Amino acid sequence: MLERRVIALTGDLDVYTTPTACRVLDAIDGPAVIDLSAVRLLGAAALEELARVARRVGPRNVTLAGARPHVRRVLEIVRFDQLFVLE
Repeated sequence: MLERRVIALTGDLDVYTTPTACRVLDAIDGPAVIDLSAVRLLGAAALEELARVARRVGPRNVTLAGARPHVRRVLEIVRFDQLFVLE
């Protein structure tokens, strides 16, 4: 069984902070868990970066975990449950 990398993101992920998150997310090259429990805001730039991760490693190979209800709602609206496992 492949070991899943765990990456925790924090704060507001918007157009200003997403470039920093990109450097972390670029390290994902296989099954992984992205911990969103400390994310307060998930902007369009962050959503695009997450979609890029899913395209690179394949659909549903990455789990988005711990999202707060309002962040999870955004993930559901943009149908990220099709690209990721939402926990």
